Amino acid sequence: MEFKKSLFLVGIVLFMGCSTSPTETSAQVTEFKNIEEMKQFANCEAIDAVNDTYDVTMHSPWGRKRAAHIRLKDAAYAKGANAVIMTSNNYGVITDQVQGIAYNCTYGSK
Repeated sequence: MEFKKSLFLVGIVLFMGCSTSPTETSAQVTEFKNIEEMKQFANCEAIDAVNDTYDVTMHSPWGRKRAAHIRLKDAAYAKGANAVIMTSNNYGVITDQVQGIAYNCTYGSK
């Protein structure tokens, strides 16, 4: 009986996976849904395309989407950007890939 409880607990932990928390750099990048939304809040200039491919084995099914946004923001920050728009998110079996456009924006008076 104790073995079944332990096996059940291990199964729950594996199914849920690890939590995905924002990184220090991803917290410094604003993600916009599209250019129209971006123009409402900031004056932005495109820097470059960004992408990242990452392992998903330690992410919960619910955490994969969040991980994509965090990884995209980190990739944008590495290019010197403070904003990003996601253009695609491809889910794989072992790895996911996220792509977007990095921007340098000024906020306030446009």
